[in-house]
Amino acid sequence: MATYFLSPDVDAEKVKIIERKLRSVIPDLVRSDGMDDCVRALTGKSREKSTVLIVASPKDGVFFAQLLEQAGRHRDRAFFILISDDIPASDYKRLVRTGAADWVSATAVPQEILDIMARQRGEGRTGNRVEPVVVCFTPCAGGVGNTTLAVEVAAHLRTHKVARNRSICIVDLDFQSSHVCDHLDIEPRLQIQEIANSPERLDEQLFDIFISRHASGLHVFAAPRSRFDICDVSVEVLDSLFDLISSRYDLVLIDMPVSWFKWTFHVVAASDAVIVTGINTIPGLRQMAETVTAVRETRRVSAQFAVVINRCERRLLGGVERRHHVEKVLGREKMFFVGEDPMIVQAINSGTPLGLSDPSRKTSKEVAEVAAFCADVKSTRLLTA
Repeated sequence: MATYFLSPDVDAEKVKIIERKLRSVIPDLVRSDGMDDCVRALTGKSREKSTVLIVASPKDGVFFAQLLEQAGRHRDRAFFILISDDIPASDYKRLVRTGAADWVSATAVPQEILDIMARQRGEGRTGNRVEPVVVCFTPCAGGVGNTTLAVEVAAHLRTHKVARNRSICIVDLDFQSSHVCDHLDIEPRLQIQEIANSPERLDEQLFDIFISRHASGLHVFAAPRSRFDICDVSVEVLDSLFDLISSRYDLVLIDMPVSWFKWTFHVVAASDAVIVTGINTIPGLRQMAETVTAVRETRRVSAQFAVVINRCERRLLGGVERRHHVEKVLGREKMFFVGEDPMIVQAINSGTPLGLSDPSRKTSKEVAEVAAFCADVKSTRLLTA
């Protein structure tokens, strides 16, 4: 399968950097002078379906219209991938609905490109296979840092060798006040209202539109904040979403809302591991104990379990303040301690996880221990194609 590379009149230095990254993984990349030249090459191909990689500005409406036209015309001969800065959701929807085009952030090259090309070659999961590992982050109360922890763990897994080669996504199930994307400075795209009453509407094209892509390669499913009635979301809606997620990802991290709904038990029970998060106060430990009990009554016997005591006070010479209180209440559980760190607030405000900006920091190392636990979780459920 031939792979062509072209770019209209955009930042030459930026194009050069992207092309260098692509050639490191696609050495036979063919440089094309422009869309017309590329189309002539495609017309001469009778059997082989090619890939066309295009670096362009998202603001170039004329070129974008030309791309849509060519994708529709040559869908049997080529698949087009637009590489650019972030584009509006409406443009992305028009792109994927051609059935022969997709978009990748310029900061996510080359891994995103390789993933899309593999899907086009039909190198998805086939035959007997193991389901993706699902790890559910469940807060015992509001304000315990559940989302921060889930995002930091996801960023660590995506960028460190412990799980770098696995496709990873994070799913934010708080459909009213989601803020995972705020932590990563990306746009939330999951329009849950569109499928709330008709889950059968969710197909591959709509699913692609719902993905928010981070520069690290992490994919996020999160809804824009709204007053949407979360009670309208049924188990069937989430089943349709997770069915497609299971076909794309090896590791799925779920950020659960504080409130429990009729589908909460279903999600927790289907997870391969559950992590309950809380803080080290007397009320906080009571809430953790109650949440642990509720989770243990719901989860599968084979699922793994852990608790994370977040925002801990550290002792001057090392260790955790009031650790004996935690061990007295939760002593039989697998425990992780993540310390209070003012830099976490700065990381949230900047939209860059602490593990990416300062991986040597003590808090980042404590998060890395939680990430290692997630990376070691195994799925024992087999699917058949």
